[in-house]
Amino acid sequence: MWVTMRPPPSRLALHLLVLVLGNPPLAAQTPIGTIISEQSRTTFTVQGAGARAMGLGGAFIAVADDASAVSFNPAGLAQLLRPELSFVGRAISRRVGFEDVALISGTKQVVTGDSLISNRRFDPLLLAGTVPLRVAERTLALQLSLQRMLPLTEGDSRDLTENPVSGGPSNRLHQSIVQKGQIDLYTLAIAYELSQRVLAGFAYNVWRGNWDLDSRSSKASGPNLSHVNFTQSSHLEGSNLRFGLIWRWPTWSLGLVHRTAFHADYSFSTTLDATGSTPQVTPTADTGLHWPATQGIGFAYRPREHWLFTADLTHTSWSKARYMTPNRALNGLSFFDLDKGNRTADATNFHLGGEHLFVTSTGSVIPFRFGYSREPQPVVDRLTNQQRILQGLSGGTGWKQGPYTVDLSYRYAWSNRQASQYLDVDQILSKTPPTSTGHERLQEHRLDLSLILQFDRGPVERLLRHLFVGD
Repeated sequence: MWVTMRPPPSRLALHLLVLVLGNPPLAAQTPIGTIISEQSRTTFTVQGAGARAMGLGGAFIAVADDASAVSFNPAGLAQLLRPELSFVGRAISRRVGFEDVALISGTKQVVTGDSLISNRRFDPLLLAGTVPLRVAERTLALQLSLQRMLPLTEGDSRDLTENPVSGGPSNRLHQSIVQKGQIDLYTLAIAYELSQRVLAGFAYNVWRGNWDLDSRSSKASGPNLSHVNFTQSSHLEGSNLRFGLIWRWPTWSLGLVHRTAFHADYSFSTTLDATGSTPQVTPTADTGLHWPATQGIGFAYRPREHWLFTADLTHTSWSKARYMTPNRALNGLSFFDLDKGNRTADATNFHLGGEHLFVTSTGSVIPFRFGYSREPQPVVDRLTNQQRILQGLSGGTGWKQGPYTVDLSYRYAWSNRQASQYLDVDQILSKTPPTSTGHERLQEHRLDLSLILQFDRGPVERLLRHLFVGD
């Protein structure tokens, strides 16, 4: 499936500049868009939406006992006892620094090259309505949901100064990327209690996305100014399936989930304007993207009534994410590095969490949660050969009283590695490999909020019976 991933502002759009630049031999077609996109790379991670799950470090495959189960393991919906409406929102702050820049070769060095990209935003992630029914003395749960899988509104910019080692005038570099839009997921899910111990779930997902990109890079060398400006409008559609199982016992449970691979239809139109060349405008072009399957397994253990420990492993074969198009120059290329080789790494993510419940004298339940996550990213740097690995620590709490539930979680995540960067517009225009490496530091603060309102099942069952069965 198209998983919950956090793309850079230009990753989806700019790779396809191959089509703008024509069909030269593969060795010569490093697209300008790919080069620019590497300045803003963030995270691609399989994860669902839910504050309780995020407080548990994202380990929710074997728990999945609220409406957010549809994004982790749809089988868990059969654990719901009452109809409910659910909302999940997320506030996020991310900083990506590039420090201690050094040249691999050449006569220039960046003397004020430490740069920092930061952005903040709030995204509604999930709106779901779930109805559990009694069928053959077992629970059958139905759910309709809308999930903002990929919020793509983001803006990044950086300014750098470049000085020749031997002296001379400085060069001033500026890069900015602004993107607006999103990819949404419309889901119909069904879960059934096969037996007291075994739950099964199924979800059909429809993907629809629209986003616009504006990327600008410039270099001032004395009175001379060069630039590369690129804009693109994109549209994506596709569908996939998700299957889940939960096997539960009094003190432990085991969860399995499979998200199927799918082919997405992708269309786009572009404009490219660079110093010394005539602006190039392409009409709407149609191509395709193949996205790989994801498998997950989770285990949950309840040593006592108010304690829970849980862990998940999920694996995505990112190396199989490929373009599928009649254009021979682009067909079969990796989505992440525009290569037919295997430099793109598969990812196995690990999530671990725990929870303790306090019950007050008034019957309110107040949870305390904690978690850890390790999420390798698919992109491997072409020069340093280092993979970004995002690690996170999380905590959460909430309040439940009768039909009302509020959950809140916070996660701090970080990553450090040596990475290459394109710091010069001349390199972009000539499509040469990057010549600068530095220390990349990523820091992310994430705050998730979930609101759940439950209803009495009797009136809902009577309404459904009246609509679909009759009096």
